[in-house]
Amino acid sequence: MNDIYVTLTGNVAAEPRQYTFEDGLRVTSLRVLTSHRYFDKKTGQWTDGDRVCFTVRCWRALGDNVATSVRAGQPVVVSGRLRIREFGPEGDRRFMPEIEASAVGHDLRWGTGAFTKPERGGGTTSMSKEMRDRLDEETQDWAMATRPGRASSPTVRILGAPDQEQPEPLDDDTETHLTEDRAAA
Repeated sequence: MNDIYVTLTGNVAAEPRQYTFEDGLRVTSLRVLTSHRYFDKKTGQWTDGDRVCFTVRCWRALGDNVATSVRAGQPVVVSGRLRIREFGPEGDRRFMPEIEASAVGHDLRWGTGAFTKPERGGGTTSMSKEMRDRLDEETQDWAMATRPGRASSPTVRILGAPDQEQPEPLDDDTETHLTEDRAAA
């Protein structure tokens, strides 16, 4: 199977979550909300197109850097491999677009930034299929964000949200607010 590589721009829709596995491997997951804007010639105004929310996974050093640099509401550019996850019981299958990031950065069209290179050490580790499946299950709640009465996900470290075990679910008003903030900038 050929991999599909994509680059997307959007706003971070929820605080990044960093996971650490038993062998010390770390991954940071975040949600990026993107929408297509176009100029409607009939009305003479800019119009929002469809909104799509992607889960972005950042492994190893990239994940550490994203965990310390990126916060909810910030505009980002993400490049990586597209993956479509399928889950749920038969008859109620759900699909979630996911990007395994090779690069993440702030979108400097909307602000300024400063670069700092962190000091690193240590070796590389690999992830087992069981650990990968566990991570898939723990981020599954993001695909169900608009579904009322969903079960809460396992406790993870929510970056930028001290003393809070789980973030509030993202509702349509939050997504609209993020899109409007980006359009106003």
